Amino acid sequence: MNQLELRFYPIEHRQDCFKVTLEGSLGEVHQELVLPFPDDRRFTVVKVLESIKFDEKNFSEDEQAWMIGEQFLLSDQSAFEPQYLPNIGRRLYQLLGKEIQQVIEAALADAKRTRVWLHIRLRFPADDPKYVRLTDYPWELLHNDYGFLAHQGVTFSRYLAYRSPRPNLPPVDCLKVMLISSDAGDERMKLDSLPDDERKAIASGLQQTQEQGAIQLEILESPTLNALRRRLLQRQRAAVPHVLHFDGHGFFGKRCNQVGCGKAYKQSATQCECGAPLGEAQGYLVFEDSVGKADYVSARELGELLGNLQRGEQPDSDPGIVLVVLSACRSGMSRQSESVFNGVAQNLIGGGIPAVVAMQYSIRVDAASAFAEWFYRSLKEKESLAIALRRGQSAIGIEGNQWYRPMLYLRWEDNQGGQLFKSVSSDSVTSSLPTLPESQAPLVDSHLFKSDNTQQKPSPKVLSNPRIKVYTNRLSQLNQELAINESQLLGSLSNLDRSRLNNRSEEIMKEIEELETKLSEL
Repeated sequence: MNQLELRFYPIEHRQDCFKVTLEGSLGEVHQELVLPFPDDRRFTVVKVLESIKFDEKNFSEDEQAWMIGEQFLLSDQSAFEPQYLPNIGRRLYQLLGKEIQQVIEAALADAKRTRVWLHIRLRFPADDPKYVRLTDYPWELLHNDYGFLAHQGVTFSRYLAYRSPRPNLPPVDCLKVMLISSDAGDERMKLDSLPDDERKAIASGLQQTQEQGAIQLEILESPTLNALRRRLLQRQRAAVPHVLHFDGHGFFGKRCNQVGCGKAYKQSATQCECGAPLGEAQGYLVFEDSVGKADYVSARELGELLGNLQRGEQPDSDPGIVLVVLSACRSGMSRQSESVFNGVAQNLIGGGIPAVVAMQYSIRVDAASAFAEWFYRSLKEKESLAIALRRGQSAIGIEGNQWYRPMLYLRWEDNQGGQLFKSVSSDSVTSSLPTLPESQAPLVDSHLFKSDNTQQKPSPKVLSNPRIKVYTNRLSQLNQELAINESQLLGSLSNLDRSRLNNRSEEIMKEIEELETKLSEL
């Protein structure tokens, strides 16, 4: 697997701009860009992506007029434009500019030519300010002239950079999965109790996956926080699972922390009915309490519980849970919050969990079930998390508006795309990114885009002969230009443009042959 990293940075004292850094085999690129959907339009786009179909009650007249102008909504306001998702993806891709696009296109062409996956890691600062909040934008929808990058052999993950040691992901022989299935609802917050057939869909899919030998499944009998706490403390008698899979409602808002209350509220609320002030909005998973009612477990509570599980009395003890899968909708949200870590997924990453798969937006039960089944099937084949994510997304169906909703957060020491299993050949593992501590990391990492067969130490001959370095650099440039030409020739071109590209490709191949001859003579 090849890897490329896009680094996003806010600009101090600027609320309408941000920086992007990218380094690939064509060189290093820095761009200062204007936010694609500034002000409230960012939240309009979020509502569009959250929706399964258009409902005028969810959008103001002003929003609808803007959506028509952006080609997200039909002019008669009856439905979303058929191409509204590609239109959003094109807008983001065009925003990146030609220089960054060229590096991405070269990486795509190289991955296609060698028939490997391209893993694009989206790196965000933990102190991403609320007024910019670059994590809110759906970068996984990047769309070039040929379609979504995600449908061209690209898989995405998100990385939150902050000053803390990166956890290491110890490989395992067989994946042990614990399922927590909560059907709790809350009429006050318009969260319906999950019907039995919907609640059983994920469990049934996981049981089938277990029968195929992909996982060892354990179902937590009582979907309460205390039951989970008790089970996780039984590590002397029962092995702690590697994966915690939560199926139930997710919620982003506020909760009253007054003893005996615990009511949930929307983000705009400031005071509970009981008179207690409400704190900052954050993500919650809706567990059940002792009588089956909704128990809003906050991102911080769950993050602290699972984070403590990573620690032991002795160094490098059993790491506990290394992956959390959240079928709950909106479990990846941290919007309109002062901290990027207030979403459930983000908080788990902050608590030391190496990998989290979360739903950035609401997802249909059938889509979540299909995703889970093929996600775990892929892991059974010892594919990395980054690849398993794409397998699951593909199983949902790429023609609809559900595939982009599952999202992968990945943060650990080896940075190998999320390889969970032992005894995986080096050919199937992602080229590693640099692993400097966060406090020492340079503004731009070097060698961010390399395939395995390029990571060789230079021989003394290369170091002693400057002409070899010149020739090899030129060869690299020519090969990348040739790859771009090949990619462009696959598209729709005029006869003149096609002839021009073919002629240029012949010139490149001739020069490559001459350079290789010169190198062989040195």
